[in-house]
Amino acid sequence: QTNTKIECDKYSNDVKFWAEYRTGIKEFSPWLAGAEKATGEGLSKPADLAEVKALNDKVLGFDKNCVNYLKVLTSAQGAAQKMTTHAEADSEVAALKARFDVVKGVSDTWVKKCEILVKEWVLLDNTVTELNSWVAKDK
Repeated sequence: QTNTKIECDKYSNDVKFWAEYRTGIKEFSPWLAGAEKATGEGLSKPADLAEVKALNDKVLGFDKNCVNYLKVLTSAQGAAQKMTTHAEADSEVAALKARFDVVKGVSDTWVKKCEILVKEWVLLDNTVTELNSWVAKDK
């Protein structure tokens, strides 16, 4: 009877951890599909400083979402690790993590490019303002 109770407890915990794992995967997978679509579409080309700043905000928000959703995947993986057998879950998490890494790589590139773009555009905008004021003084 003691062995039966131990087995029932294991099974009960496995069901609980499996549910936590599946919930995390169900939350993560649609986000990942959307993020992959977004990275495939690329970024719009800004026409002025305001658009550059808006694009930068969008990219930073996308990157923040990447970080937050990685926590969801990591939590799901943690729940899977507590199950008695988790080989199938491990391979699913590994596949999702590989796809995530591609998205995060694109996101990191976007963040760097936008950072440079904002700096350069602000510099250009300041130079144009300075030149305009200099020309106005000469008149």
